[in-house]
Amino acid sequence: MKSIVPVSQSVFNNIVEFFPEPRQKQYGRKRCTKEPLVQGILQVLVMGIGWNNVRVEGASGSSCWRYCDDLQKRGLFNLIFLRLSQSMVDISECAVDTSSISSFRFASCVGWDGKHRKIATKISLITDKKGLPVDVAFGKGSAHDLAFLPAHFGKLHLTRIRTFNADKGYTSIQLRRYLRTKGVFINMGIRKGDYQKKRGPRFRFDEEKYKVRFEIERTFSWLKSFRAIRIRRNRRLSMFKAFIFLALIIVLLRNIEF
Repeated sequence: MKSIVPVSQSVFNNIVEFFPEPRQKQYGRKRCTKEPLVQGILQVLVMGIGWNNVRVEGASGSSCWRYCDDLQKRGLFNLIFLRLSQSMVDISECAVDTSSISSFRFASCVGWDGKHRKIATKISLITDKKGLPVDVAFGKGSAHDLAFLPAHFGKLHLTRIRTFNADKGYTSIQLRRYLRTKGVFINMGIRKGDYQKKRGPRFRFDEEKYKVRFEIERTFSWLKSFRAIRIRRNRRLSMFKAFIFLALIIVLLRNIEF
């Protein structure tokens, strides 16, 4: 049985280096090596197949699932993504946006998205001017886009940000005032309710810098190209997050190839 590697060999080699070998127990059978386990996880992520349909040499689908679950419980997916992102991105100019992932009616982090009229889990993403992911947050489909920003700001160094691009869905005078106190220029179109006085200068909007915001839309397209992410089928939110972090790691590693 020939193993299938659904990513380039250089990306696969980097991912294998990041992940540790499975922990060997004192008693019981010898653990599988990490290479076939990583192959099985990538098959599920990229191809969207079930764990029982994983096709690798030297490991079963259940072994791949246990290894993936163990990595997520140890927080390694998130940790590897953050370290890789911090070493590659420049957050002096970044953008924020959300995307709704269609989901079954699970109990955790699922809600009705009235805008897109579907049951969904919402993902909020911050990217740099090249579209490389900087930070990600998760919430119910019913959550407003502004509700994700406190989680983002708690993990970012706002003093390093000079321009923050956002669409009109983030319209908030409180947000503008908060970022102004941090020395951050929020580049967002003017919307009714942004200001009340008829006199005086309006908020500045740089259309040229706002053009780079299409990069974040492309990043969301990259994410949704992974079949396991296009629709959330994982009841456990932790496993769904593991797939998101792993997909973002692959996006960053693919950028290194170019």
